[in-house]
Amino acid sequence: MPLGTLRIAKTLCAIQTYRLLKKVTSFLLLLFILGCSKDEVNPEFEKGLLKNQTITVGGIERNYHLYIPNNTLNAPVVMLFHGNGGSYDDMLDLTGVKAPYTVWLDIALQENLIIVVPNGTLGSSNSRGWNDCREDAPTNPNTNDVQFTIDLLDFVKTLYNSNDSKTYAVGTSNGGHFAIRLAQEIPNRLTAFASIVASNSVNSKCLKSTTHVSALFMNGTDDPILPYDGGQMASNRGEVFSTDNTISYWVQRNETDTTPEITELPNLNTDDGSTITEYLYKNGANGTEVGLYKVNNGGHTEPSLSERYSALFLLLVGKQNSDIEMANEIWDFFKTKTK
Repeated sequence: MPLGTLRIAKTLCAIQTYRLLKKVTSFLLLLFILGCSKDEVNPEFEKGLLKNQTITVGGIERNYHLYIPNNTLNAPVVMLFHGNGGSYDDMLDLTGVKAPYTVWLDIALQENLIIVVPNGTLGSSNSRGWNDCREDAPTNPNTNDVQFTIDLLDFVKTLYNSNDSKTYAVGTSNGGHFAIRLAQEIPNRLTAFASIVASNSVNSKCLKSTTHVSALFMNGTDDPILPYDGGQMASNRGEVFSTDNTISYWVQRNETDTTPEITELPNLNTDDGSTITEYLYKNGANGTEVGLYKVNNGGHTEPSLSERYSALFLLLVGKQNSDIEMANEIWDFFKTKTK
């Protein structure tokens, strides 16, 4: 072999050896990191909003958005569940629709929260939602959404070292009913939940638990879809107990005071046609509380100061209160709760 060719061959061999050693070193370093105590290592991850993530549950690929804060170690986790007919994109204003849930991203930045926004699946009416156990809501999907939730929480815990004692769920309408299901079937995984324009269902297939879980409800008295005083929901969506009956159930389950603290919240916007009365039942077992934001004359919407729905949409769902910011109020309730 000519000398020049031999030198080139040796050089190429050296380069390949260097690259191999670099890969082996990186692999060994990764093994070292994974083998360390979770309390000792908080590796760097991609931060901010990670869109269109996927996870396979029962052989089905499921989608979710994920917000990762600057420091994930022991970070609280808040899961957000959209209503029937919505999507995870709608929740975060990725479709150009007003979205009160986008405020959660601001809270996550300030409070160092991990936010998980799962996407529901299509039911028989081709409308995206959740399997919330309502036996008389046949158009809901039949997917195993509880397992989906468990797998997401396990994934976040394993990869990001999140805080198991501060895990919360929030949902609107069908998503609010699903949050109730989570509190019934996996209460040990939840610290607290908030259901907006939702209440306990009369014909539920869910298992029932006695575990203490703080609960917050935010319902409108003039809701054309979810009757505040109980009864049949619009569009054959099942029968529900009244909001008062629902609150009584959670007060009894959490063993809180039976007489609430009542606060008439300031009527900041006199043009929205609604006001809010807050009821807080304190001193429950294991530090639990039960709260109700009674939206007087309110409809099937989330109250918001900054994210106002269109007048056309409000013709269908009723008045949207703008005296409070839904996300801020719920986080104020959540952040004092721990397991």
